[in-house]
Order: sequence, then structure tokens, then C-alpha cells
Amino acid sequence: MRYAKTLLVLLTAIMLFSCRKDDDYYWGTITVQKNGVDWPSKIRSTQSTISSSKINININTIDQDGIVVEQLNFFKIPKAVGFYPLSYTFDQPPNDSLIGCIYANGYDDQLFDSYLLSPLDSTSFLEITEYDSKKKEVKGRFNLIVWPDIKGSWNAPDSIVFSNGEFHTRVAD
Repeated sequence: MRYAKTLLVLLTAIMLFSCRKDDDYYWGTITVQKNGVDWPSKIRSTQSTISSSKINININTIDQDGIVVEQLNFFKIPKAVGFYPLSYTFDQPPNDSLIGCIYANGYDDQLFDSYLLSPLDSTSFLEITEYDSKKKEVKGRFNLIVWPDIKGSWNAPDSIVFSNGEFHTRVAD
């Protein structure tokens, strides 16, 4: 089971690292601290492929060549104002009500480290503070702690804390 979950995480990360990287791909503002330091990143939201009533939010850091080097992805987020605890979701059905996230770093199609929420975590959350269905814009905030699922880097920290996250983005067509 652990092998299947790790394989799923690797395939997801490779797929996400392979996405377009140009500036018109991202829309909105994001401020967040990663381990107590401002984390300069770009944001994009997309319609969930699982349900028309849900969205995904992707937050990436990009190098000078336009290559994604870090990504924090939230998935299965309801299109509704509310406070949502984040959950460890890889063992859950794709259409359940749990909202999950994954953090990964690497370079281009090479995955270095992958981090997930702990199954015991009860402190991580994502809050949707505004959702405008006509403009397809969403605002919110988040805090979370992720733990290594796979570690490929000797310098990978034992956990990563994302704090004071605030965002405003539009769901892409």
C-alpha cells in the first residue's frame, strides 16, 4: 500500500511539474511564510477534475528560466465560503469531502522531495473567505504543516510549516 501511495505521489508531482510555466498562466496574489520566511510564489486555480463543485489551487515558485522548483497544491476545495480542515486524503475516495494538499520540490521533471499532511494532523486548514461565482474569483487564507513522504535531498527539513497564507485568485477557464 505504501508503494502504491508513493507511486501516486510521484506521478502527481511529475505531472504538476510538467505544467506550463509562463507568466500569463498565473493570476492573483499570494503571501505566505514558509518556515518563518516570506515565500515568493505565484498562484493559479483550476476547476477540479473530480467534481464541478470543487476547485484546485496551485502555488509555485519559479526560477529565472521559468521552471517550477517548488509547488504547494490544494485539491478538492468546495466553491463555497467556509473553514475547511485539511486532511490526509490519499487513502480516501476521490469524491469525498476531504480537502488535501501536497508540497513537492525538484527541478523540471525531477522530483527531489515530497511532503504530505500527517494523518494525525488537526491544525492545518484552508479557509475560503470570499467566492464570486460570476467572476470565478476566490479569496482565502491557510496554515499547514507537512511531513516528508519521500526525501531525496540531504538538506530536506523534517517538516515544513506554511503560515499566514493569504490569497486571491481566479479559477482558470
